Amino acid sequence: MPPLIRKVTFYTTITIGLLSSISIALYLYGSQSTLPPKFTVAGWRVGGMPYDTFEQQYEERLERLSAFPIQLQTSYPDIANRQLTLGQLGVEYHDDALTQSMAQLFKASPFQRIKARWELRQADIPLEVTVNDEQLSAAVKEAWKDLYNQQPAPAKRIVTSQDTLNYEPEHKVLRIDTIHLGEHLQEVAPSISYIYNAAPVRLTLPLYEQGPTVTVATLKQQGIDRKISEFTTTFPASGEGRIHNIRSTAASIQDLLMAPGETFDYSKIIAQTETQFGYKEAPVILNGKLVPGIGGGICQVSTTLYNAVLRSGLAIVERRNHSLPVSYVTLGQDATFANGYINFKFRNNTDAYLLIRTVTTDRDVTVKLFGHMSPSISYDIESNIIETIQPPIKYLHNTTLAPGATRPISKGKAGYKVETYRIKRENGVFVSKELVSKDQYSPVPTLVASNRGDIKPELGDTPESPQPILEDGVKGPSFR
Repeated sequence: MPPLIRKVTFYTTITIGLLSSISIALYLYGSQSTLPPKFTVAGWRVGGMPYDTFEQQYEERLERLSAFPIQLQTSYPDIANRQLTLGQLGVEYHDDALTQSMAQLFKASPFQRIKARWELRQADIPLEVTVNDEQLSAAVKEAWKDLYNQQPAPAKRIVTSQDTLNYEPEHKVLRIDTIHLGEHLQEVAPSISYIYNAAPVRLTLPLYEQGPTVTVATLKQQGIDRKISEFTTTFPASGEGRIHNIRSTAASIQDLLMAPGETFDYSKIIAQTETQFGYKEAPVILNGKLVPGIGGGICQVSTTLYNAVLRSGLAIVERRNHSLPVSYVTLGQDATFANGYINFKFRNNTDAYLLIRTVTTDRDVTVKLFGHMSPSISYDIESNIIETIQPPIKYLHNTTLAPGATRPISKGKAGYKVETYRIKRENGVFVSKELVSKDQYSPVPTLVASNRGDIKPELGDTPESPQPILEDGVKGPSFR
């Protein structure tokens, strides 16, 4: 064999041998079952540790981390210090980066394992720490039950017996700031030692004051600064049922608060009262006649409220007078109610809230309105009878009377046409006069029994309308 060929063959053999040795060495390097020599996990030195051993010890250390104690303390003597574990506080460790590194080191292709072992030979793989907010909040509330049993109390507006306004301040309570507590836990958890029986980590419990929605400030922002009007009506001779109905309806509007622009709807008050208190038997008006019924007296409350509203300058949206005159208020200044037909509505046309207060006794009902109105402004109400309607005579046939005889049964009552005005004054000086309403009250006929041939007998009433209208009550008639 020529010398040159022998030389080439020699070097080729040497090269192949070297490459084989390197390949074998690289394969053995990448096939190791131990972790790279300076490999650490969140500061835990595990270099050279067999993979199986690492997996076992890693799970044990995660359990010890979850059970690591945290001493939560405050400077408030009435809030006890508590010791909870990281796991109880919702701290969770996520090993996505570690899982990916282990897969590259022990489960990838030979080439990838060689590359990963070299690149990770001095790596410190972090563990991502998160806090489960729901678990943290639940743990805190359970650990400090007494604290969370205390609830904030809203501020109160107090109307004094002299009708002035005072305020009872709101009451705040302490709460644990779980958001900042979670952030502190996320800061300290990654650096917590794995050592057994390590001293608890001490954290100051972050606290804040929780107040109610209703505060003195929010109440004052409503703009209610004084009593702007008041009106009282006295009960006529009334039974227990009527007094109950008046008291109950007045109770339903007690402390009612109306926002600027809001409209008051009396039908809703009637429905609420009927549900909450129920109405009792008392006379009602049916097609212009007093008859037994349920709910009699409810219009005394609407009438009293109407008069307070008139005298505060508020806007009347809907109102109707009774079909018959009532005894407890001036003609033209009453407000009746008939479910589905007649309602009473007014609007708070001021820039402030309106507060309704009621006072009832066994003989009268008072409505007071509190809001904002210039003390220089006042309103007078003037009602004028512009026509008196004489009562007609109604004859009822009675065969028990002697032929040609008549006998009075009841004396009629006159009807009226009335105009009502609202007069505005500023510092006592006339400003304007507003026509509020034109009302008509039906006369009550004089009833006469007769047995005369020259007078056409009236044996009964003819229905005046296909749909009877019931006023001043919710049901009727009620005969026993």
